[in-house]
Amino acid sequence: MARALLAPDRMEAELPPTADDRGPLLAAVRERLRALRREPGYDAGPDRFLERVRTVVVIGSSSRGGSSIFAEILRRTPQLLHFRAEVNPFFVLAGLSWPESGTGCDALCAMDAPTRTDDLSADLAFDCGTALDTLPDEASVARFVVDLTVRLTLQWPTVAVALPDVRAAVAATLATLEDQHGWPPGGFPDAQLFHVLFLARMRRIYPTINPHYYDISRALVELHDPTAPLPDGPPSLLLIEEPPFVPIVPWRRASIEALGTRPVIVKTPSNAYRLPFLQALFPNAEIKLLHLTRNVAASVNGLYDGWRFPGFYSHRVHLPLRIAGYTDTFPAWGDRWWKFDLPPNWQAWTDRDLEEVCAFQWRSAHRAILDWIAGDPARRDRVLRLRFEDVVGARERREDLFGALAQWLGITLDPPLTALLDGALPPVMATEAPRHRRWFKRADLLSPVLSDPLSRELMEQLGYASDPTTWA
Repeated sequence: MARALLAPDRMEAELPPTADDRGPLLAAVRERLRALRREPGYDAGPDRFLERVRTVVVIGSSSRGGSSIFAEILRRTPQLLHFRAEVNPFFVLAGLSWPESGTGCDALCAMDAPTRTDDLSADLAFDCGTALDTLPDEASVARFVVDLTVRLTLQWPTVAVALPDVRAAVAATLATLEDQHGWPPGGFPDAQLFHVLFLARMRRIYPTINPHYYDISRALVELHDPTAPLPDGPPSLLLIEEPPFVPIVPWRRASIEALGTRPVIVKTPSNAYRLPFLQALFPNAEIKLLHLTRNVAASVNGLYDGWRFPGFYSHRVHLPLRIAGYTDTFPAWGDRWWKFDLPPNWQAWTDRDLEEVCAFQWRSAHRAILDWIAGDPARRDRVLRLRFEDVVGARERREDLFGALAQWLGITLDPPLTALLDGALPPVMATEAPRHRRWFKRADLLSPVLSDPLSRELMEQLGYASDPTTWA
């Protein structure tokens, strides 16, 4: 079966009916990525990446806790380094994700750090840097073509996307954007619009590629690619990047100097269970934790929406799921596909109500973070706790938060950050438009979860009042 992934251009592989054959398939994807490293437009970034990083800032939160929006805010300043999205795809390729990791869940400890990190270090070096809004010359376009081909390989691992097809689609898309949408030559002002037009061209050659699986406005897709089918289940049985997929932008790789002086931001929620592993993975780095909290009602409501949204598929599990409110609503695939992070002891929650599973995920992530902090008193000096409610709150609350954050990160409040004090926050990975106390619509459904002593105790530890009517 794995040989199909190495077939000629435009070949789509048929996946096995179970996840048991993931190994050969993942190995074939790794070979395709290694081949792309030999392309002239490939920009590898610094060698010995993992050893060169001096500061790693982990945004520790639960899923649907606001980490995507928060990371996008930090991405606006060039004083920090980022990965283009979550690091999970590279952990999957390195055998550090369930089930290959052997841990039975998303957790990784220091002993799980691989002794050979050549591919993982190269993948992370390739993905680490800062965003750009221009493609000023042929060399930058050539790099972007390779970047897109790598990303498409991670997003559609069963589709053998050919570099010449991507190159032709990029050239045609940029020409259309200049001729019909007023883009200046060499400019790149709108990642969503680019990807809608680019993916529509790619879909003519590779019908499996579907823009509805991306973090792109549905209205924008329907306007520019009205024949794209709406999703019905996961995009394939093998997922490396989890949908909604990221529309990438032009990128400047981190330099050796930058790795030694600028913090590297890591935002994957599953890293709540991997903090000891990250310290071992970056042997010369100080690990700092930005603990982003959000009240249990808003978090569980967001998770509930996400489980029922056409995206956020994470693991095709071996145990049958009987999650009321999910499996019965989506019987075609809801009996096998777990969504979001896979906490330790998830197996005990496969036949519970959906709101209970969501509360379990929220508690598990924050409990893992608190346990890591408590494990060494010296870590407290490297932890900053912020509330997501303040991130989206009134201007004065944002101003206080941004000031404290900048001081802790050792950066200045530059114009890209201060512009967000009065402007709208970026909508990222949203299932619907954010609004104040959106969880109130499910107050009756969530009531047992909110009154659960385990959730109440954890809320108190996180500094929230006991009265739910005070929660945003």
